[in-house]
Amino acid sequence: MRKIAEIRKDLAEAVIALKAVDLKDQAAVDAAEAKVNALISELNAAETVEAAERRTAEMQFRDKEKAEGRSFSLVKFLREAAEGKLTGLEAEAAEMGAKEYERMGLSKKGLVIPVALLRSSAGQNYSTNADGGYAAEQAAPTYVEGLKDRLVVAKLGAKVMGGLVGTIPFVSAGSITSAWKAEGAEASVSKSTFAKVSLTPHRNATIAAFSKDLLRQTSIDIENVLMGLILDSHAALIEQACIAGSGSSNQPTGILATANIGSVVMGTNGGAISWAKVVELETKINSENANRGKLGYLTNAKVIGAMKTTEKASNTARFLLEHPFDSLNGYAIEWTNLVPSNLTKGSSSGVCSAMIFGNFADLYVGHWGGIDVVVDPYTLAQNGDVRIVLNSYDDCVVVNPKSFAAIKDITTA
Repeated sequence: MRKIAEIRKDLAEAVIALKAVDLKDQAAVDAAEAKVNALISELNAAETVEAAERRTAEMQFRDKEKAEGRSFSLVKFLREAAEGKLTGLEAEAAEMGAKEYERMGLSKKGLVIPVALLRSSAGQNYSTNADGGYAAEQAAPTYVEGLKDRLVVAKLGAKVMGGLVGTIPFVSAGSITSAWKAEGAEASVSKSTFAKVSLTPHRNATIAAFSKDLLRQTSIDIENVLMGLILDSHAALIEQACIAGSGSSNQPTGILATANIGSVVMGTNGGAISWAKVVELETKINSENANRGKLGYLTNAKVIGAMKTTEKASNTARFLLEHPFDSLNGYAIEWTNLVPSNLTKGSSSGVCSAMIFGNFADLYVGHWGGIDVVVDPYTLAQNGDVRIVLNSYDDCVVVNPKSFAAIKDITTA
């Protein structure tokens, strides 16, 4: 059976080819449709097999957890990796993770923790056993859900997807034109233009150091601390990519760097935020008939502060952003300091901030597999620390640029 990534690639190309076929050539249309349908059937069959294999492996691992009376321990995994030998459930988890990466076509750098085992302990009952493990009621995986909790773009409606395999293509269509015609007059054939964008694995690398004393602990609080550190570091890098990723130097392409999004400018040298510019962002989206989905505003703390002290009109005591400070112009607003505040416009060098408005449901965030962990007990040995390199594979993509508009030259001082 072919790899899912190959089938998806062929299917995306077949869909584009179908849309390009001359509608008057019925034989060509039939042939193109048959190819698309065949690829859909092949993809469905491959995904069914892959999902079954993944679920079987996870269920077998859960059975072993129950037999041992404990769950997979991240702390034990890291401690034993530093000591040079994994045992028990943690060794089996590494094997499961290696197979997961092989299936996805990813190259691992070290030991892989499967995403299904990266869960929090919330709502679980733990007790300590002889080997420092934890007996627990099983809970659903929460790694991807944990990422969503830490991503502001997810709160605004971005779609976060985990467990991806291969490159995930999206096909976006242009418009089709209709016209009134006289009875019997020939109607001209209108074709829609199609563009393909893809979610593609990008390596997200984080270096951390933990003391050997920390890794010797058996407290579930330590499990939560380590999980939180992993989630926080990965979420921050993913969020930065979603907002301002350059699309070069191995970075994904974020909203601000996406070609053909709407643009609102403050002035030659930038300018202070105003009610008119807030509304103009919305108007940019409305004028493209893209006012649908999860619409919202996103900016940084400096702009939030400016809007709380800027009147809509002079001497009205009504400000751009008012209590409870969670909506603007009738839409949700969120802020993060990962929205840049060091942009340049004219003579305003390195002091301009950005604001985004759009349908965040057209921003997709992808996550492939689990966490690839390289444990180095030597480099920082003199400090009693273990150096750990965490690698994950993530990406983000705006599937419809017309769904977003941005200001990049707001001055706040």
